[in-house]
Amino acid sequence: MGEKKDRKIVIVESPKKAREIQKFLGKEYSVKATIGHFKDLPEKEMGVDLKTFKPKFVIKSKNHRKMLSEIKKLAENAEVYIATDPDREGYAIGYFMYEELKKKAKDIKRAEFHEITEKHVKDIIKKAPKFEQTNFGLFDAFLGRRVGDRIVGYTLSPIASKEIGGRFSVGRVQSPAVRLIVEREREIQQFKPTPYYVLTAILKKDNTQFISYYEKQRLEDKELAQKIYEDIKTVGQAVVKDIKKKEVKQSPKPPFTTSSLQQTANSQLRFAPEKTMMLAQDLFENGLITYHRTDSVRISKEALTGIRKFIEKNFGKVYLPPKTRVYRSKNTQADAHEAIRITNFVDLDTQRKLVSEKGLTEDHFKLLKLIYQRTIASQMKDAVYDRTTVHFDIKGYLFKTTGSVLKFDGYKKVYNIEDKEESQRLPDLKKGETVEKVDQKLEEKWTKPPGRYTEGSLVRKLEELGIGRPSTYATIIKTIKDRGYVVKEGGSLRPTEAAYHLIDYLNGKYNWVIDYDFTRRMEEFLDAVEEKKKNWKEFVEELYRKSVEGAKNVISKKMKDYALDLARKHGKDISDIIDNPEKLKKFIDTHKETKPSEKQIAYAKSLSEKTGLELPEDVLQDKEKIKRWINKAKKEAMKSYRLSEKQKAVLIKNGKEDLIDKPEKALRWLETYFRKRRKK
Repeated sequence: MGEKKDRKIVIVESPKKAREIQKFLGKEYSVKATIGHFKDLPEKEMGVDLKTFKPKFVIKSKNHRKMLSEIKKLAENAEVYIATDPDREGYAIGYFMYEELKKKAKDIKRAEFHEITEKHVKDIIKKAPKFEQTNFGLFDAFLGRRVGDRIVGYTLSPIASKEIGGRFSVGRVQSPAVRLIVEREREIQQFKPTPYYVLTAILKKDNTQFISYYEKQRLEDKELAQKIYEDIKTVGQAVVKDIKKKEVKQSPKPPFTTSSLQQTANSQLRFAPEKTMMLAQDLFENGLITYHRTDSVRISKEALTGIRKFIEKNFGKVYLPPKTRVYRSKNTQADAHEAIRITNFVDLDTQRKLVSEKGLTEDHFKLLKLIYQRTIASQMKDAVYDRTTVHFDIKGYLFKTTGSVLKFDGYKKVYNIEDKEESQRLPDLKKGETVEKVDQKLEEKWTKPPGRYTEGSLVRKLEELGIGRPSTYATIIKTIKDRGYVVKEGGSLRPTEAAYHLIDYLNGKYNWVIDYDFTRRMEEFLDAVEEKKKNWKEFVEELYRKSVEGAKNVISKKMKDYALDLARKHGKDISDIIDNPEKLKKFIDTHKETKPSEKQIAYAKSLSEKTGLELPEDVLQDKEKIKRWINKAKKEAMKSYRLSEKQKAVLIKNGKEDLIDKPEKALRWLETYFRKRRKK
């Protein structure tokens, strides 16, 4: 019995993380994984009481039910440490587990691991507070987001689908992201390029050639540009008017946040945000980096000491600033966490060995290398340039040239991938001296439209607008790609026809859903819920009110067309009620055809032959009954349906081969696909 009392259980989300922590804690502890979110709202229903906003969370799968049953047995009279991730989603998993175990366990504590290293894990376990003393505001903020998003999605998606025609999904955060991409594409389409002219003179001294630009680098006036070009064409010299020399310092960037890591990995490694997060998750769980969902740029004192020792040992004291660099996060709340940094202060070759020992891939190493470079560089000295700016007189016209020479590389010794500094070398020049003019050029250039968003620049824009949070950027982008609103062309994101239809529809009917400012305010509201300054139900109530206000007065295009068709058949004028949903519905109910059409009867009979299902006479006399019978027969027919080779080829070509064994879903997808093609 005594043995049972001494049992200690640590609960995390991932089996991989559980194995790593088990190594550190030894036999005294049992480390178990929840396998991610084990509870969620039901898949095929709203799952929220719309009067009280009480959600109905259910166990997600048989595997989760089995896992929960095992943990409950183990937790009987044991000391439990809930060590799920240190953010809202992680806390929510922990809270659900706390609710399941609080009557069984002897004691439940909350452990937040920001890195999976032996020292850190053991320190956190020692200091873990009782779960009851933690911030339940994190769970309330999770509830607000999950319930609010469910209400918006489940209320507006069916309405949008009905009114636009097709399958459309509306999301509180995904729809503003689609709007960004649609608006950028329209800017590009409406952009009218205009010409401008760039005039340069190629100068030379002591066998060193360099370029100088006319003082106005962009000349809009073609005639003026041509005149200057002709005037200087015959001149063979330029006179140095003035020289300015100054030392320019360039400071390193702060260590990575989730957003800056996703942006840099996208621009430098071409990784999609979801890939970056998947790799970072593995690096975190294997103890190679700190927690990867953060908007903090702070580094702990202990880590700063380790980084400074590493710089001195590997690069020398000359690269070490006298004081540690302190970076400030945009919001003070962020500083509860740390930035994303390496956990082992060792050189790149050793980092590579660690990646290999953990059984990770080359892509894991590429991402770790980025994090290593940015971590170390953030605590190194500035890079120093000597920058020289010279003005020349060529026949009374002023030309300018700039040259930079790197004097001290500083942090660039480690991290020089994003910085661009002009590096034109200039000869020694003195005021008043004459240099040779070798050539001149007049180039016509055209203004360019704004570029399409890349996944990285979209993350930057979402962060700038306050849409989403570190844990959701990758999911937002994955969702809008998966739902067919955005396709990737090269490294850029292009909206599909469906995206235009959705945004134009929402703009007219539910503008608040895609309003950037409203979305930002709702995110800030959730932050206030987390800090226990606001109630999560107010957040949900606001979204519910806005969703149902518009939903009450919905007249779908299908409904309108049907009513007009009935009016023609019965010789009625319905222009006065066409925009009144109640009167229009009453008119349809009074005049609608109750008998099935000949087409329906023929289709039902062919299904009866194929499936062997009985087709009663009363079904053939009633429109509603025949509809229900056809749906039932179609499901029966699907059991033995085989896709044609042509259908399979279309699915494979569009990356939908997973639907080949799901004929019903495949046919729905194919129908939408061919309908869109016909519209084009």
